[in-house]
Amino acid sequence: PWGTQSFIVEFIVIMLRAVILALALGAAAAFAPLASKPMRGSVLNAGAVDTLKGLQGPAIPWGSDGVLVGKEESEIKGYDTFEKFATALASSGVDTASGEFTIYAPTDSAVELVNSPDLTADVVKYHITPGKMPKGSISGDQATLLGKDMTYKYFSRQTFLDDAVIGQVPQGAATGQSYPVDIAFDNGLIHTIAFVQNPAWTKVSGDAGQGGIA
Repeated sequence: PWGTQSFIVEFIVIMLRAVILALALGAAAAFAPLASKPMRGSVLNAGAVDTLKGLQGPAIPWGSDGVLVGKEESEIKGYDTFEKFATALASSGVDTASGEFTIYAPTDSAVELVNSPDLTADVVKYHITPGKMPKGSISGDQATLLGKDMTYKYFSRQTFLDDAVIGQVPQGAATGQSYPVDIAFDNGLIHTIAFVQNPAWTKVSGDAGQGGIA
């Protein structure tokens, strides 16, 4: 009978509407966290140590060792890190959470160099200056938390503090490595460097700005 068929049609329409509504509500719930959660990197919320531990340094090529495993010398083996300096900073007693600071962080490869000084608390302090100092604003000696200045020099279009180049980049095609600068953490900036700065460094030539370890 027509009445029965009409009832069935209405029932099917109601059920379809219910299914569509449920699907719509489910989709909205699924996308809600994406809308409310900040994208990674949009909010710093990271101290100096955590930022250093997550920071990727310059690329490390295979070099001559790559030939033995079928790699080109210029192929990238991996990337340097800053775990050693981060660990030393965490155990140094230096409070980088109060105030603003600029940190000059040596790579793990730099720490492992034969002539590098141990990362004592005093050496760590020699890598930190009060206030935020973007790389492009460095124009003079930088007073460190140790109480001794790192010596500024501008030479061959490079910014030096003692013997370390700040913002080191390749000086020719396919040569050298790039060291990140102006990396922000909650209350400061990080510049990465290829050497461990030594508090014993002294300037030995006023004209050339050259120096060495006393």
